[in-house]
Amino acid sequence: MNNQEKNQLIIQEILKWKENRLLPAEQCDFLLALYTKGGEIEIPGQNDIEEQNASLSVWKKLHFVFILFILVSVISLDYYFHSLWYITSSILSVTLIINYLFYSKIRTDVSKRYRYLFIFIQFLYILQLTVFIVEVAGLGNYINFAIILNGAVWIIFGYLKRLPVFSYVGAILIIAVITYVVFFKYIG
Repeated sequence: MNNQEKNQLIIQEILKWKENRLLPAEQCDFLLALYTKGGEIEIPGQNDIEEQNASLSVWKKLHFVFILFILVSVISLDYYFHSLWYITSSILSVTLIINYLFYSKIRTDVSKRYRYLFIFIQFLYILQLTVFIVEVAGLGNYINFAIILNGAVWIIFGYLKRLPVFSYVGAILIIAVITYVVFFKYIG
């Protein structure tokens, strides 16, 4: 085996390490630059990987726009047009399932920021679905309790996963509901 073949073999191994995240991307890039002599040696299949990442990025952006659009439109449908509960609940449930299936397919290729944003939006879907279920069950007096319970779940999730943002949002949600109940229902 000559030096060129050894370099190609090492380059292929480094690419596998980078793809499977066995080493941080910065270290893999450094090793690739070292073994390709600053890009003088062509890396086979590099363009395919770049095209795949670009298309995945487009799909992630479309997915994010889709889930925000559905969330905003369902909230608007319910509060401004008083749509039927089963239509709204079914739209939320189907969207929740589609989001989870899409996310489970691309889970390994997403950044932490996208992952946490996705979880945050899924929690908003669950919150909205909880409010619908409580309304439909005729337990309108317990909506505030359901929202506080949902906020407590956010706080617990943030504590367990060591993500203080979720704990803060859950606390803000609970404080907002308590403030609403105290000032607008009992004082106002």
